Amino acid sequence: MDAKDVCIEIENDEFFSKFLEETVKPLVNENLSVTDQVTKLAQGIEKLGKSLEKQVLAKHNDLLTQASHITDLEVSLESVQTQVQTLLRGAEKLKDRVHTPYFALQNQTLMLERVQSTCNLLRHTAKILNLWNKLNSVKDNPSKEAMLLFELNELISDYDFEGIELLDDVLIEVDTRRKLLLKNSTELLQSSLLSKDKDKLLQCFKVFHNLQCTDDQIKNSVNTILNDLRAEITVALDVQIVSIEIKKSSSGRVAPGKANIMNSQDFKVKLWDNIEKLFKVELYNSCAKAIMLQNVVNELHAIGNFKNIAKNFWCDLSVIFSSELEKSPTMVNQSIEIDYPKLLKCFNDLLSRLKCKDLEMNRSCLTKWENSFLSKSLGKLLEPVRSMWHLSQVPTMDQVDNAVRVIAEALSISLGDKQLSISLANSVAKSIKQMNVEAEQRLSLDSDVAQIIEPPNSTQQKNAELCNSLYYFTSQIKRVLVNMNSMLPSESIQIVQNSLKDISSMPVLQMFAESIKNSLYIILMTMHDEPDLIRADGPAGKSLSCSPYMKELQQFVSRCKDIYLSMFSEKPALNECCSNIARACIERFIQHICNVQPLSTFGRVKLQIDCKHLEIALSPLVSDITELGDHYRQLKALHLLLEKSPQEIARSQSEGACLPYSLVMMFLFAFGGQHLLAPHTCAGWNNQKLMQWLDSHRNEKERLEFVAGALQRYQNHVRLNQITSYDEVYPVLIQLLEDGRKALRK
Repeated sequence: MDAKDVCIEIENDEFFSKFLEETVKPLVNENLSVTDQVTKLAQGIEKLGKSLEKQVLAKHNDLLTQASHITDLEVSLESVQTQVQTLLRGAEKLKDRVHTPYFALQNQTLMLERVQSTCNLLRHTAKILNLWNKLNSVKDNPSKEAMLLFELNELISDYDFEGIELLDDVLIEVDTRRKLLLKNSTELLQSSLLSKDKDKLLQCFKVFHNLQCTDDQIKNSVNTILNDLRAEITVALDVQIVSIEIKKSSSGRVAPGKANIMNSQDFKVKLWDNIEKLFKVELYNSCAKAIMLQNVVNELHAIGNFKNIAKNFWCDLSVIFSSELEKSPTMVNQSIEIDYPKLLKCFNDLLSRLKCKDLEMNRSCLTKWENSFLSKSLGKLLEPVRSMWHLSQVPTMDQVDNAVRVIAEALSISLGDKQLSISLANSVAKSIKQMNVEAEQRLSLDSDVAQIIEPPNSTQQKNAELCNSLYYFTSQIKRVLVNMNSMLPSESIQIVQNSLKDISSMPVLQMFAESIKNSLYIILMTMHDEPDLIRADGPAGKSLSCSPYMKELQQFVSRCKDIYLSMFSEKPALNECCSNIARACIERFIQHICNVQPLSTFGRVKLQIDCKHLEIALSPLVSDITELGDHYRQLKALHLLLEKSPQEIARSQSEGACLPYSLVMMFLFAFGGQHLLAPHTCAGWNNQKLMQWLDSHRNEKERLEFVAGALQRYQNHVRLNQITSYDEVYPVLIQLLEDGRKALRK
C-alpha cells in the first residue's frame, strides 16, 4: 500500500482520526474494549512502520546524500562560529576605545554647563545688586523706579535664585517695592481722573509703561468707571428709589391722614429728572475721564497704540445703558417709549458737550424704544385723520387744524436729531397719504359731477368741499414747513413736500374744464352761421359790435367762473385750469376763423372785433391774458392777418409770424375762387369733422400734407379743364407750402 493511501486510511478511520486531533479529552473509545483498542492501535503503528520502511528503501540514496551534506554543513557552521567570536572580541575592544573618551567628554560638558550657569547666576546677581543700588538712589522718581523695577523683575524671572542668601532680602524687597509702586500709581490715576490733573496722569502712565502694564491698567480703569456707571444707571431707573424721592419731595404737600399715592405724572417728571441728571453729571464725568485717558495716552506716543479708548468706552456705555433699561420695570420702559426724543436729546446734548470726534450716537442699542416710539407716533398721526372722516361727512376746519397740529408736534419733537426727524417725516407722509386716500374714496366721478347747465348739485358741492378741505390741509402743512424750515433737516422737508404733490383739486377741476371746453366749442361752431361774415357791403362808416356768438361766449365764461369754478379754493390749480380753458378756446377760435368760407371784407372786420372781444370774454378766467404766451401772440397775429392781403400775409409769414403755415394756408382759401376748394371741403367734411381731425392731428407736417392735397386737386382740376390761368391766390399758397416744408426741415 502506498504511503499516501496509508495516511488517507488513518485519517478516515473513526478510531485513528481521534489521535490526529489536538484535544485534551480522553481518547478511549467507549464502544471498544481496552484490549481491542490496544490491538487496533498496534496494527496502525505496524502499518505506519511498514510505510516508513518502504519510503526509506525507496529513497535511501537521497537520504545518504543529505546525511553527507549535513556533515559539511556542521563543518561550515563551526568555521562561521569561530569568525563570529573573533568579530565579537574586536567589537568589545572598539567599544572600550569609544566609551572612554565619550564619558570623559560628557563629564567635561556637564562641568562646563555648570560653570556657565554659575557665571550667569553671578553675572545676574551682579546686575541685580547693581540695579538694586541704583533703585535705592531714585526713590523720588517713580518713572525711573518703575523702569529699574521692570528690569529687575525680568532678571529675577530668568533664573531660580533660591538658596543664594545674598539675594534673599533683595528679591523680597524688589517684589514689595514693585507692588507698592503699582498700588500708589493706580491710586494716583484714580485721584488724577477725579481732579482732572493731566500732569499726574502723564506721570502715572509713564510708570505703567515702564512696568509694561499699561494695557491692564487702562482696562481696569475703564471697567471701574463702567461698573460705577452701571450702578448709577440702575439707581436712576429704580422705581422704588424714584417713588421714595417723590414721597420725600411731596411730604410737605400731603394732607394729614391721607395716603401719599404716587401720581403717574409725578413719576414721569421725577424719572426724567433723574435721567437728565444722570447724563449731565455721572455720564458726562465718566466720559470725560475716558476722553482724558485717551488724550493722555495719545500724547505718550511711545507707550503703544491705544487710539480707541474713548470709542470703545462709549460703545460699552451704550450697551450697558441699553441692558439696564431693558431690565427696568414696565413703567420706566413705557415712559422711555413715550418720551423717546428726550432720551435722544440727552445723548445728543452729552455728545455735544464732550466735543469728541471719536464719539457718535449708537442707535442700534436703542432700536427697541425707537421702533416703539415711531409706531405710537404713527398711530397718533393717523388717529385724527381717520376720526375726521366720520361716515361720509366732509371734515371741518377744526378737525383739519387738529390733524395739522398733531403733525406739527410730531415734526417739532424730532428737532435736534436728523435720523429721528426723517423717520417722523416718513410717518407724517403716511398720515398725509391717508388723508388723500380718504378724500379720494369720497370723491364722486359720476357723469353728473361736471354738468354746467343747472346750478351746482349736491355731488358737485361735496366734491368742491372735499377739494377745499384737502387744499386747506396741504396749505396749513406747507405753512408749518415754512415756519420750521431753518430747524428741520432738508431731507425731512423734502419727504413731506413730496407727499403733498399728489394732493390737488385738478382731477375734479379737469372734469369741469372738459365740460366748459366742449360747450365753448359748440358756441364757437355757430360762428359759421353768422350772416355778417358774408355781407357784401363795406364796413366803412358803420358802428360795429362783436358777433352774437361772442356775446354768448362772454356770458357763458363769466357764468362758469362765478357759479362752478368759484367753488374751489385752490388758486394754483384753479389758475392752471382756467389757463387751460383759455388756451383751448383761443386755439379753437383761431382754427374756426381760418376755415370760415365764404368770408367777405365785412366779415373780416367783424372777426377782428371778435378777436378783441375774445380777450374781454376770457378775462374772468385769466386776469392777464399775456400770460398765455404763444396763444396770446397767435391771437394778436390773427387780428393782423384779417386786415392783410394774401401777398402781405405771405410776406409776414416769411418774416417770422406766430401762426402755423397750415392754418394761414387754410385761411387763404377764403380769398380764392369757387374752384379753389378748402381742404375740408375737398374731403367732404363739415366744420365739426374738420375740428375733430385737427384735434387728432396736431403735427404740422400732417396738416401741411392735408392742405397740399387740396392744392393738388385744384391743380388737377385746372389741367383737366384746360383752364388757362391759376387763381391769383394759388401761387401764394404754393409758396407758403414750400416755406412751411422748409421750416419743418430746419
